Amino acid sequence: MGNKKTAVLDIQSDTITLVMQDKKFSDSFSFHDSRSYSGFQNGEFLNKDELIGAVRSLIDRCRKTTFSDPEEIMVGVPAEFTLATVAEKEVDFSLPRKVTEKDVDDLISEPPASNAEYTVISAAPVWFIPDSGMAEITPYGITTTKLKCMMSYVYCVNSFIALFDKISEYAGVRFEYMSDMLSEVMYVVPEHMRDAGALVVDAGYISTGIAYAYGDGILGLKSFSMGKGHIAAELTMQAGIPYDIALKLVDKLNFNLHPVGGEKYFVTADDGANKEYDISKINEMAVAKVEDIARSIVTAAAAFPFALPDDAKIILTGSCFENMPGAKEIIERVTGREVEKAVPDIVPFNRPGYAALAGLINAQRKKITRREGAMGFINTIKDKLLRRLGK
Repeated sequence: MGNKKTAVLDIQSDTITLVMQDKKFSDSFSFHDSRSYSGFQNGEFLNKDELIGAVRSLIDRCRKTTFSDPEEIMVGVPAEFTLATVAEKEVDFSLPRKVTEKDVDDLISEPPASNAEYTVISAAPVWFIPDSGMAEITPYGITTTKLKCMMSYVYCVNSFIALFDKISEYAGVRFEYMSDMLSEVMYVVPEHMRDAGALVVDAGYISTGIAYAYGDGILGLKSFSMGKGHIAAELTMQAGIPYDIALKLVDKLNFNLHPVGGEKYFVTADDGANKEYDISKINEMAVAKVEDIARSIVTAAAAFPFALPDDAKIILTGSCFENMPGAKEIIERVTGREVEKAVPDIVPFNRPGYAALAGLINAQRKKITRREGAMGFINTIKDKLLRRLGK
């Protein structure tokens, strides 16, 4: 095989995506492919053999296509397989001095012990308190004798790690694990939004993750098994529309339409047949299910061990609502909170449905840069120069 490279594996509730990126050029992706599979619900994969086959197929195709061997794959762990906790830590410098990045790294590098059910996979600081007693999001450069830190830890259920460690062994590639919700919080949600505190909602195909983000950490993490597929299932149950056609109808939903003359949604079936459905009737059924999802968001947030601020916004990501005009307003009405969509800034993954994937890509880039030190800086400069030259 050729040069060793890094890759990320995004595990959604309908598809698995593998992306290999170039260590030298941050906007270069040598491989990008996906596989559909049965997904997961209630913290369980519906068909583990299918999952294993899909992941191995992606890795094999990546090797054959790129003539490269991924040395490490960062696996995004969905919210349904994780939980979050917080804990306060403290470091004593004895004498006053400025806080450095290493000081923060030392705090993060000592997570609490794992147990028989869960393993810590992600750690991030929420806020810091120096001698002044004032909470700080970023402590670098502050002079203090002590530094307290509220740490956020994300745990992954051990059965998930055991399953993917088995795939890693089969494929001959090292896996590491990262909370996909934390990757979105840190690398997709704008900094000013998370610093103010925000409820990040990633609504996917049949699963929705919810994280209350503050600073660079997660204070609360919940999930429930509802999404785009359940809206389609509602159309199937209520109107007898075949599920494959109902899914296509969901992609056409527009709740801002107010038809008065029997206007129709038009859908082409897989066999080429043209189907038409009354917009008013379809929207009425779909709105009811979107309201159900919004109420589930409220219920999940209410289960956090703290009360959300009244002004906390909902930051919406995921594929469920990315192309559904009017859904945002329905969620605002039901939850009583302002809703904004977060769009990744990585081309070609600049869609809400790619938020977890883009977050993982950025998380891996950050890790590579910090690990390579000066060489990471040099590669960044080279990257900028080449882009200026149009190469």
